[in-house]
Amino acid sequence: MTDIVELEKYIDEEISGYQTMEKLYTDKREILIHGKSDELLNIDALILKTLKSVNNTVTKRVGVLSKLNIKKPNMSEIIKFLRQNEPSAVERFEEKKKQINELSKKISKLEKLNLELTKHGINMTNKTLEAILKSVTISTNEYDKRGKNIAGENLEMSSIVEEA
Repeated sequence: MTDIVELEKYIDEEISGYQTMEKLYTDKREILIHGKSDELLNIDALILKTLKSVNNTVTKRVGVLSKLNIKKPNMSEIIKFLRQNEPSAVERFEEKKKQINELSKKISKLEKLNLELTKHGINMTNKTLEAILKSVTISTNEYDKRGKNIAGENLEMSSIVEEA
């Protein structure tokens, strides 16, 4: 396998990984919108697993780039190298660069949206907890240190009390 073919294979694997990441981030958005917190841990684990796989592929790609004496591991440098050494591959790699850029933008947008949804969920949870704590505080204010109902010690206005 030539180095160019191997490089293309790794770039295709990266693109596939990014497509998986996009799907996972979309799934995560749905989980956050519908408040399915029990599924959140699983989707985050899948995202981390995919990210690790993509990073391993990037490491392999960088190894091939080193063999080709390409110093910077970005698509622009790869295309520049191909223009001089393998012009027939330039168009394919330009399309791959376009795919990577589009996926990167989509993933970034989804990640920001998911972060905002997470913040919103935390705010809603905090407000719910505050409401619960307020109601518990109000209830406990009706009792003394020994758990005796404070309101029960006050005389109530009734016909029995008035006669006494």
